[in-house]
Amino acid sequence: MAYTHLFFDADGTLFDFNTSEKKALEKAVRALCGVWKPEFAPMYHEVTKRTWNELERKLITLERLKTLRFERFKAVSGLDFDVKQMSKVYIDFLSYSDDLYPGTIELLEEMSRKYTLVLATNGITSVQRGRIAATGTEKYFKGIVISEEVGVAKPDPEFFRLCAEKGGNPPKENILMIGDSLTSDIQGAVNFGIASCMIVPPHKAMPAIGECNPRPDYLVRNFASLKEILR
Repeated sequence: MAYTHLFFDADGTLFDFNTSEKKALEKAVRALCGVWKPEFAPMYHEVTKRTWNELERKLITLERLKTLRFERFKAVSGLDFDVKQMSKVYIDFLSYSDDLYPGTIELLEEMSRKYTLVLATNGITSVQRGRIAATGTEKYFKGIVISEEVGVAKPDPEFFRLCAEKGGNPPKENILMIGDSLTSDIQGAVNFGIASCMIVPPHKAMPAIGECNPRPDYLVRNFASLKEILR
């Protein structure tokens, strides 16, 4: 298929969000609680993953997510802190992070010369805009769509319609969505009627494509494999 437009997810695809998340959480916990234990990171990761999944299913709002994940983290960690204050401090630290997967800049340099790129990300505006600025990646994208800015999140097809609009409304058969999440990136592509490629980051086990539900059109481990598909 001759793709002309690539929609890239940010976190877990181009941005090493796990690293950024751990760094920001540790800084926030140390700042407000004066302690840190390594086990806090996986505790928080599990509760925030569950909370974002609830957002994708429209069970909660993004505004509620900001505090709910820290209410849940407070309950499992045993730490004592003001939930609203922790949310603000964490978001501030996260917005300055510049962690990318190795090869991201090289990939974007090459792809932006051949394709129209749109960054399609669920997230908080201040965090995503801050990290985009910190990494110098804005220049590679014709458009950037952030769920908090547009008021709708992946996998809602309206989110992808807005991405297509930012990219100049190409035919759907010319668009490839590239991301790491079955529930937001791949399901969203299915909902909107475009092709998708799932990148499985190094910290996750590689499934067979037939085991995926929803099923992406392509399943790759790294940027090199993605480039092979696009050739």
